[in-house]
Amino acid sequence: MLRSPRMLWCTTAGAVLFVVVLLVNDSVKPGYEPVRDFVSEAAIGRGGWVQIANFVVSGTLVALSSVALSNAVNRWTGRLVGFVGASLVGAGVFVTDPVPHEQATWTGAVHNVVSFVVFGCLSAACFTAARWRPARAWRVYCRVTGIAVPALFVASGASAGTGGLFQRATIVVGWSWLAVLGLRAVRGRPTATGAEVRE
Repeated sequence: MLRSPRMLWCTTAGAVLFVVVLLVNDSVKPGYEPVRDFVSEAAIGRGGWVQIANFVVSGTLVALSSVALSNAVNRWTGRLVGFVGASLVGAGVFVTDPVPHEQATWTGAVHNVVSFVVFGCLSAACFTAARWRPARAWRVYCRVTGIAVPALFVASGASAGTGGLFQRATIVVGWSWLAVLGLRAVRGRPTATGAEVRE
């Protein structure tokens, strides 16, 4: 089942779901300031279950697509996307600490580690996928995204008062690439005769 080409849709579904839910949650969570607060902080306190569920459900969808991506794109892209999905699930299970905080908790420490894995593996996946069906526009898109994701991620940690804004820019750029990867894999998956499907 995990090898089924239909599982490629999970890449796009997971990426789009994550962004849509976090943007809606930004506007309804009491006392939350999206420009300042990180996405993970929406999992703290009242209504935090929404972002926790977003991490877990979206991450599961992305992780489920990894085997199909390994077959449709290449092995390393599939593996790296699998790590992205699994780490998103971990980010939901291990709730972050508020920023700033006086004393870190072990769950917050684990959350920070898996968050680095998410963005690091996503950036690496951009470069491994750039070699797949290497049209010039696709190579440029992958490489620009692979550079932009870690650059924006670092900027989010270094920007006092606007860290949330930079982190959301990181997510929109990176998750948009994931969605496009899934769609491109669906459109170009091989059939049993070796020809590519164009939908």
